[in-house]
Amino acid sequence: MVKQRLPDSTGGGGGAGLEPWARALGRRHPRLDEAEVLAAVRKLANDFPPAYLETGLELAALVAGLELDTTSVIAALFCRPARHGGLGRQALAPLIGAAPARLAASVNHMADSSVLDLTSSRMLASEAKDQTANIRRMLVAVIDDGRVAVLKLAERVVALRRAKDSSEERKARIATEAMTVFVPLADRLGIWQLKWELEDLSLRYLEPDAYRRIAAQFDGRRAERERQVSRLVGDLKQCFERHGLQADIAGRAKHIYSIWRKMRAKNIPFDEVYDLQAVRVVVGSVAECYAALGWVHALWRHIPQEFDDYIAAPKDNGYRSIHTAVLAADGRPFEVQIRTLEMHRQAELGVCAHWSYKGLDDEDDYYASKVAWLRQAIEVHDREGVGLAEALLGRAQERRVFVHTPDGQVVDLMAGATPVDFAYRVHTEVGHQCVGAEVNGQLTPLNEPLHSGQRVKVLTDPAAAPQRVWLDPQLGYAHTARAKSKIRTWFLERGPGDNAAAGKALLLGMIDSLDLPPPNDAGLAALAADCGYESVERFLLAIGIGELDGIEALRRHLQRPGGVQQAELFEYPVPTGDRHRLRVKAKDREGLLRDLTLVLSRFGLSMLANSARLDALSDTAWVEMELELDALSELARVLHHLRQVPGVREVRRIN
Repeated sequence: MVKQRLPDSTGGGGGAGLEPWARALGRRHPRLDEAEVLAAVRKLANDFPPAYLETGLELAALVAGLELDTTSVIAALFCRPARHGGLGRQALAPLIGAAPARLAASVNHMADSSVLDLTSSRMLASEAKDQTANIRRMLVAVIDDGRVAVLKLAERVVALRRAKDSSEERKARIATEAMTVFVPLADRLGIWQLKWELEDLSLRYLEPDAYRRIAAQFDGRRAERERQVSRLVGDLKQCFERHGLQADIAGRAKHIYSIWRKMRAKNIPFDEVYDLQAVRVVVGSVAECYAALGWVHALWRHIPQEFDDYIAAPKDNGYRSIHTAVLAADGRPFEVQIRTLEMHRQAELGVCAHWSYKGLDDEDDYYASKVAWLRQAIEVHDREGVGLAEALLGRAQERRVFVHTPDGQVVDLMAGATPVDFAYRVHTEVGHQCVGAEVNGQLTPLNEPLHSGQRVKVLTDPAAAPQRVWLDPQLGYAHTARAKSKIRTWFLERGPGDNAAAGKALLLGMIDSLDLPPPNDAGLAALAADCGYESVERFLLAIGIGELDGIEALRRHLQRPGGVQQAELFEYPVPTGDRHRLRVKAKDREGLLRDLTLVLSRFGLSMLANSARLDALSDTAWVEMELELDALSELARVLHHLRQVPGVREVRRIN
């Protein structure tokens, strides 16, 4: 049966029972700061509804039993009020401190990912099929502290425990989510305590009849089984003492989900499950494990086909132990597990106890490396203190980002992807009609890189069309091959005449913004040849479809000997000098000057001087600034980027 590990008495929701509860927690976890935990519990009891206290105490007790630190236990206390009470990280920090508030907020951030919100929205077929895998990867990707993974798994255990009085629909929903997302994560992290309880509770809700049948057979024979296990433990202790082998020996019952799975896999009845009960032997060394195995087989007849040596060949998730099934004197089978203390801690606590990890055969390298980091991060943090776990994040740099659609689907994108990439991943028409994006409810530039865990909403207009600036690699609108291909294809379908005209307008516009004269026909021909094109038409077409960066073309010619200052290109010489005055015309809005300055900072530039004026009648702002930089081509690129600032209508160099 699943153990309902409820916390000790709370004294009626915040009374005298809280102090004994904290002391009991400290006895289970000697490194816990009881006073700090007690102070946090009292704040929870005094400032929040009683239901939050009850759930918080239960989750905190579970986390303390996993031997996480004081910060994690305090975060566990406040996870639910933080989520359901609308308390963000900043609001929570004054109550419990910055570190626990950050952990609680991170745990709640993971709750945005769910397999339960999948809809039939327009998605790539392959994306829809891979939602469960995407969500698992997303949960890993958004974790910036190894403790968050454990807290989230523990939080799901408590949620399942407390769902027993919920509707059948809700029980089935959260159990399905646990089995498809959180059980595999617990398995990969090796946190068996949580994995087993997640499985048993989920089985209770998903297969209630099977669960009840197995539980009833368990309970009906409990007293007899306990007497048998007690005799087996006593016999084994005597055997080991006679041969001078020191060991801790205890009995345990197999969890219900494991029995159900074995009965189904082998098509056998309950009575033929050999490891309904097991004796666990913990010794001091690997050599003693094999010595203990020899004496177990000498004492009882073993069942050859039920032997596994996970010390010699550990499981992929790092589990190590010897499993052997033997027959007691009365002919009943039972299992003996033999391991060292280190292996036992690993078996019980997983990532909370050990950082060694073999890797994953069926997962991509990124996922495997991030899980390995999680295991190591918690161990290092637990051993050496706050801050070191965070420092290990660099060992698993993100190569993918996982973001939500408004309907809860999870989209897998390459790192650096933008809202434009996201729009084209959802559907080609969504990309073509994209006019803006909201990220976590805030309007965001279309070339702003996305990060795992964000919720992205694409704003569309049926009359809209792709913008040519999306093809400019310097502006960073399109990062993925899919988006670039779809955008370029759309423009190619416009025809060569339209694209060449657009390319010419783009090139002449850049030249005009530099306050330079336009090139004559000979100048355009020379520029086309300088860029490797056989004709002006093909040269302009290349700019129009994004095949050639117009600014790069201009840069090449500006930097050649004689360059554009030659008479065949321009009708009069280009002004020289490294100080340039710019004029920006834009719709007046809050933050305009800040955003213009941010663009300049990306180029390592700062304003030498600036002035601004406002026409309130037309709601138009003019900003004049002075910059210092040598190359006109770089100035052209700066102007190009300034032109993308929201609200900007015109940017040009002035004399």
